[in-house]
Amino acid sequence: MAEMQRKREKEKKKSESVDILGNVLNEVTKDQSTSKPLDLKHLSSEISQSTQIKSSVQDEVPIATSEAIPVTPTPVIETAPTLKLKPGVVDPKVKPILPAWVRKPWRWMVPDDPQLKQQWLTTWGEFILDFARALNFHILDLQEVALVYPFKNPLLKKKLTLPQLVMISEYLIEIEKAKWWDSEQTRLRVYWKTLKAHTDELFEYAFQKGYDMVTAYDIVKMKQSWSSLPPSDVRRIMKLMVESKRASWADSEKKTIKFHYD
Repeated sequence: MAEMQRKREKEKKKSESVDILGNVLNEVTKDQSTSKPLDLKHLSSEISQSTQIKSSVQDEVPIATSEAIPVTPTPVIETAPTLKLKPGVVDPKVKPILPAWVRKPWRWMVPDDPQLKQQWLTTWGEFILDFARALNFHILDLQEVALVYPFKNPLLKKKLTLPQLVMISEYLIEIEKAKWWDSEQTRLRVYWKTLKAHTDELFEYAFQKGYDMVTAYDIVKMKQSWSSLPPSDVRRIMKLMVESKRASWADSEKKTIKFHYD
């Protein structure tokens, strides 16, 4: 009897163990049995959208670059014809204006006396203006001037130095007959004739030739005293012509003037 009782208890424990194991398996597999099958098409669409969003974000984020350095525009320097002479050669146009003092060696020496120094500056200043007028030049390169006669006089073995030419130039600037054309003070704009005088002569010339309208290009091509003026001065005499009522602007850009001869 005892043996049969132990056998029944053993089978009961075995049955309970199976039930417990079954319950555990049911709990473990419960989520798997109720979950939906994996939708590969939906997953592919989400991956594609995620990639597009990531790409869009990258496009919006600025790429790191070195800080831009502001570039200062190079100033535009107006060009104009300058004196071109051969060293040691006397230009035929200069010969008639050579003063008698070119045979006086002391004219190449700066006097110590203030009054004599002023006379020295006046003498050389007037000659430089005559020199430029004879050659119809409005801008002189002092380095070239220093090499031509009579500024360099091989007969007397005398010459004006560049500092002396600068001194004379400063005198001309002081009396408003010149101005520096460059910051290095090597090129000098000389006014041997006023812009008003150029304007008057241009009007008379245009009247004699029967010009109705002219541009700045036409003025330069006339080959007259005003033709070698710097471009800014050519435009200035056109403006002076309009201001004096002897012409009017023929275009909205103010590049052409129409003469009024009445």
